[in-house]
Amino acid sequence: MEAILPRAGGVYSPPAGTKGVPNTTIQSVPYNALIDDLTADANAARPITAGGTGATSASAARAALGAQAASAALASIAGLVTGADKMIYTTAAEAYATTALTPFARTLLDDATAGAALTTLGVSAFAQTVLDDADAAAARATLGANNASNLTAGTVPSARLDGAYVDFIQIAVTTDGEAVKLVGSATGDPYVGFWKATARQGYIQHRDGTANGDGLRVANDVTGDYLYLSNVNSTDALKFYDSSVAAHNTVWHSGNLAAGDVNALYGYTPASNAVQLIAGNGLTGGGAISANRTLTLGAPSDITNSTTNSVSGTSHTHALGFVAAEVYTGSSSTNTSFPIGTVLTMAQNGSNPARQASVIPCLYSTNAYVQSGYSGAGAALSGTWRVRGIVATADWLVVQRTA
Repeated sequence: MEAILPRAGGVYSPPAGTKGVPNTTIQSVPYNALIDDLTADANAARPITAGGTGATSASAARAALGAQAASAALASIAGLVTGADKMIYTTAAEAYATTALTPFARTLLDDATAGAALTTLGVSAFAQTVLDDADAAAARATLGANNASNLTAGTVPSARLDGAYVDFIQIAVTTDGEAVKLVGSATGDPYVGFWKATARQGYIQHRDGTANGDGLRVANDVTGDYLYLSNVNSTDALKFYDSSVAAHNTVWHSGNLAAGDVNALYGYTPASNAVQLIAGNGLTGGGAISANRTLTLGAPSDITNSTTNSVSGTSHTHALGFVAAEVYTGSSSTNTSFPIGTVLTMAQNGSNPARQASVIPCLYSTNAYVQSGYSGAGAALSGTWRVRGIVATADWLVVQRTA
């Protein structure tokens, strides 16, 4: 006999004719059918509508209920101890643990966009524009670092500027140490060039080696000449190359110049600074030529008709070279010595001497002079006197002392 299905649509209903009637005999067939039906229902899977799972196994029950299948991950999560400000994260496949999740971190997690997250992090709008740039060039443009004119203050850290840079107006370096360093290769000789438009005018360079021209060089491209400090250490290390004769010349200085060198070059020997400059007669001063010396000419005495050409230790005199007229400045009426050139008038003694004749004037009374031999003539005047002419009449002569 087939089992009676006790449920319809998942709802149990007892078979028809199984309910008892009061004061009547229970019939075995309907009663047994009810018992069989209850047994079958108890052993069958209880449907979901009746609070069951509709299945006789755990996997079938989960499938019937649409529940999650058995999972090690869920088992791992179930074993966690959670708390405030915690979050779950994986540590391996199907394995979980908890970590701190601060309130601040949660303010980032609820941001809908990267910009909102940056704002939460305190990143300024300007900095966000830099972070939004696609590449370094765009970032430099945003920062204003793509134009040297924007670098108006501050310092540039140590860096390497590759390539050639032109049109600098001025470079001002403030330092007490090495300001500019040119670094060449192991075999290179870098240099600093000086240009006018497209033509190099000169350069400064250090060249390796010990040959002529090697060392620290200051060169003039216009002439082809250069001055260099040789790499060979000696007193003759400073040299000058003259391109006009293709010669390397030693530069003379106090360390390598001797008297013999000057004699060989110029034909004379320089004087020793111990040599004395002697002041001769009539001069003062002088001394060793190691210092500036002044020779002073002694003050001469007055030149007269009697002075001669002569010198003394500190002075000198000159001869006049001609007979000069002098003036008697005295007041004595008995004076008989008059300067050469003195002119007098005197009365003649009747001898009528000719012009330029030598005569002897004499004192007469208190206000006149007469010729020697004149009656009453007094003391004769000293020196030589000559007749120069007459005064009014032939009795009076003009005479002059000539010697």
